Amino acid sequence: MKEKVLVFGFSENPERYSNKAFNLLQNFDYEVVAFNPRVDDPNQISDDFHTLTLYVSESISKKFENKIMKLKFKRIIFNPGSENQDLELKLENSGVEIVHGCTLVMLNTHQF
Repeated sequence: MKEKVLVFGFSENPERYSNKAFNLLQNFDYEVVAFNPRVDDPNQISDDFHTLTLYVSESISKKFENKIMKLKFKRIIFNPGSENQDLELKLENSGVEIVHGCTLVMLNTHQF
């Protein structure tokens, strides 16, 4: 099993990119956990993830900024539409690798 990945902004809708990324990560043997900020309890997220892949707007990631900062991810992927410059700067200053990209493309081109 490869490193543990949190899909933040997961949707049950199979047409959504977060859902497709979750499934593709599983197909590539990553240990993957889905988190839907509308229904899931952020206190249930542990701090043993390597990568966070974001599928939420800036306004939603702002609400969860303290939790995201606390979890000490090694890498955070800001998928298109999830950009948040303030959060990115804080994370980068704390040593987190910041990636602007599409998780689906990265997986399919072996750049994940």
